Amino acid sequence: VNGEYKTLIAKLQTYVKNGGKIKYQQAVDWMEELGKLQSVSRQFEEAQVKVLSYLGPCYNGPDTDWNYVMDSINRLDVYHRDQSVSFGSLSEMSADQFSENQAAFQTSAAVLSDEIDTVMEAKIRVSRLFDPEIFNLNTNSYEYCIKKLEGCLADFDRLGNWISFMELLGQMENQELLPFIDLVIDNHIEPEMIPGSYRRVFYRQWIEYIIFMVPEFSSFTRIKQDQAVQDFIRKDRLHYEINKLQIKSELANQLPDLNMVAGGSAVAVLRREGQKKRKQMPIRKLLAETGSLVQIIKPCFLMSPLSVSTFLEPDKISFDTVVFDEASQIFPQDAIGAIYRGKQLIVVGDSRQMPPSNFFNSSADLDYDDEEVGDVADFESVLDICSAVFDTERLAWHYRSHYEQLISFSNLHFYNNNLVTFPSSTTDHEGIGVDYYHVDGVFDRKSKTNRGEADFIVDLVFKHFKEYPNRSLGVVAFSVAQQRLIDKLISKKRELDPSYEEFFKTDRPEPFFVKNLETVQGDERDTIIFSVAYARDAQGRFLHNFGPLNRQGGERRLNVAITRAKDNVQIVSSIRYTDIDLARTGSEGVRLLRAYLDYAQNGESALERTITAGDQDQFDSYFEQEVCDFLRDHHFTVDTQVGCSGYRIDLAVRKPDSSEYVLAVECDGAAYHSSKNARDRDSLRQQVLERMGWQFYRIWSTDWYRNKAIEKESLLKAVYDAFAKNEEKKKAAQVKETPGNTGLAEFAERRFATEMESQKPGFPEYVELDAMNVIWQSGYNLQAAVRKILETEAPLSEEYLLKRIVGYFNREKVTKVVIQEFDNKMFRCERNGIIRSDGFLYLQGMQPKLRVPGHKREIKYISKEELADGLYAIIQQNVSVTKEGLFKALSNLLGFNRMGEAAAARFDEALVLLKNREDVEEAEGLIHVKE
Repeated sequence: VNGEYKTLIAKLQTYVKNGGKIKYQQAVDWMEELGKLQSVSRQFEEAQVKVLSYLGPCYNGPDTDWNYVMDSINRLDVYHRDQSVSFGSLSEMSADQFSENQAAFQTSAAVLSDEIDTVMEAKIRVSRLFDPEIFNLNTNSYEYCIKKLEGCLADFDRLGNWISFMELLGQMENQELLPFIDLVIDNHIEPEMIPGSYRRVFYRQWIEYIIFMVPEFSSFTRIKQDQAVQDFIRKDRLHYEINKLQIKSELANQLPDLNMVAGGSAVAVLRREGQKKRKQMPIRKLLAETGSLVQIIKPCFLMSPLSVSTFLEPDKISFDTVVFDEASQIFPQDAIGAIYRGKQLIVVGDSRQMPPSNFFNSSADLDYDDEEVGDVADFESVLDICSAVFDTERLAWHYRSHYEQLISFSNLHFYNNNLVTFPSSTTDHEGIGVDYYHVDGVFDRKSKTNRGEADFIVDLVFKHFKEYPNRSLGVVAFSVAQQRLIDKLISKKRELDPSYEEFFKTDRPEPFFVKNLETVQGDERDTIIFSVAYARDAQGRFLHNFGPLNRQGGERRLNVAITRAKDNVQIVSSIRYTDIDLARTGSEGVRLLRAYLDYAQNGESALERTITAGDQDQFDSYFEQEVCDFLRDHHFTVDTQVGCSGYRIDLAVRKPDSSEYVLAVECDGAAYHSSKNARDRDSLRQQVLERMGWQFYRIWSTDWYRNKAIEKESLLKAVYDAFAKNEEKKKAAQVKETPGNTGLAEFAERRFATEMESQKPGFPEYVELDAMNVIWQSGYNLQAAVRKILETEAPLSEEYLLKRIVGYFNREKVTKVVIQEFDNKMFRCERNGIIRSDGFLYLQGMQPKLRVPGHKREIKYISKEELADGLYAIIQQNVSVTKEGLFKALSNLLGFNRMGEAAAARFDEALVLLKNREDVEEAEGLIHVKE
């Protein structure tokens, strides 16, 4: 009994939900209740059989809606009690009568059953159209159902909208948007505000997610990023200086050591020719004999193509790289001589500048009539050929012009705005950009000059020296005749007022010049004064003859002339752009001259676009717009996308009612991340802008988002500081650029001097140890002692060593017994890294180097490998050398007063070793290092 009790209690325990332990009385009570439940359940099952047939589908077991059932029964009872409703005489029929009418009853029942089936089918179809949780035909009253269906029929036209709404609701539920919609409804948000509110919340969460998931964003701070940028800039500049130092060091290490000059060598020949006062060797012959040496001393040759052919023999001197600059002015036939002397070719030039022409030779110094000069279009340059054959790289950044107005015209009309130029911080005042001066001058057709313009230009020249003493100056005239007239008038004024002679010195970094269109290419100056000269003659006639500009390709000359200035172009003209009638000329050069005069007179409006800022704001991102709005809210004048080429400043703060900018604000948007490398993005671009007068401030979008209040405060401080500094700054036109890397350059020079001092060429001295003392210190272990000696003296002659350690063998001189005993002691010396070969001792893996006398040795005690190293070094230092001069130089290094037969024989053995190793070769009596 006890076992059954425990089993029963265990089973009951599994049903306890609170985990408590069942007591005996609880078990008894539960069992009594369970018995009652079972009895009631049996009664329920018996009654259910009877009720089921009456209630039909309304019955759902214990879950039946009894309120609905009782309501239906009560309604049926009321219906039966209603005296106005007749149920016929069926209840009054006798059994016989009922049997007689049973067939009719069956027919009626069948009809009724069909009708009920039809109704049920309709009910099922209608039920399927509704969500049972919202509208259920089985549970709702007929009155409610009829009213609901009639309402649906009345609103049938709205069914499509309802379906669309339900589909949209389903989509929103799939996207988990219903909580947001509920929140919007609860807060009575206006419908037109809902999309914007959602986007704001969505993007904010998206940004937060990205920042959280990307470590670089989550740990980003302005301080760290600014420091990283500054570190990069500093290290990039240092790396540049180190590269210069490294190149300089490597080249300096290749210079010949004058202490190792061998007779008859290239070094000796060049040194001798340099000491001569007369009868010096012709340059071509000298370079043929010493070309390799000259290229070591001067690795870069700067020569014209014709000079290459004149002075360099083709088989004697060659180059790794040949570079042509201003290639548009070099004839192909002139370039051939330089091209085949190089292993690779770099051609640099501008096809929109002047092509090569015999015009330079025939008219650069002679004032021929314009009509008698040949047309340059008949000539082709090496640039044209190479651009059609080789890969072409465009150098897009333009550095020369410190003010964008100076290059904007050419960028638009000649380069399709493909040049990347940088906007200047100051615009629109005299002395910078392009200035136009109109003179009432007359063109003299006989002398082909304009005296009025020439006088005005002379005054401008001396005015420039007075107002801008730190600026370099050049004058460009359309014709040779006008050039000579201006030069003549300047000379006269110099004689009358010698106080300006300082500005005419030819040793200045950029000396003053007066040139014509044909000879100015390649020059640049801070200011260029430009004389048109051509104008109406004394009779008032204007023939539209502009000399070189009228010819085909004349527009190239104009492009050259107007792009020579770094700060200011002053164009002096006796005509206005409206005086040029394009209907009277088909010249492209004249058309562009008219356009340039228009630009000089009217400024940026002539370019059909704005040079600085447009009338409409332009933003690369909403981030930039937000920063701009913030600055304008604080009453600052801000222009957007300042510039007129591929690079633009995002936001520029300028003085109110002024064209002078005080601060460039760059956001890390499209312009920032479009740069191809960090040097352009973080270093060079900022350097260029600062050199052009800009103060620079950068905003990082991540910090602006995460620390907006602090970033706004920092931005305002930067703007106020920029205004304060601007008040102290001199006019940008008078500020000369100061070297940016002076400290780094000085460091590099000091480092270079130190490195050169420590790397002076030469040979180590031979040091001789006290061999017997080493043996004693090694505990008389001969191999250990020899190893220590070799670490200082290897390679070492065995004979010479035995002479020094003969006492170890208890002898006074070296005998066969000593040699035999030494051989025995050195058995298996390779295990100690000692190699015995040809009477010499070496350390395993060593590379023998020549040692000059610290302790003098006989020639027989110097290994041929050591001698070979000395010979190779001398050949290398002298480039090419005769055998006799080579041996004599090595003999001098080893301290021999004369070179005997024994020494010559040893030197020969060493030279044969070098030849067998193919380190050197001999040709035409000269020995040189094999390439």
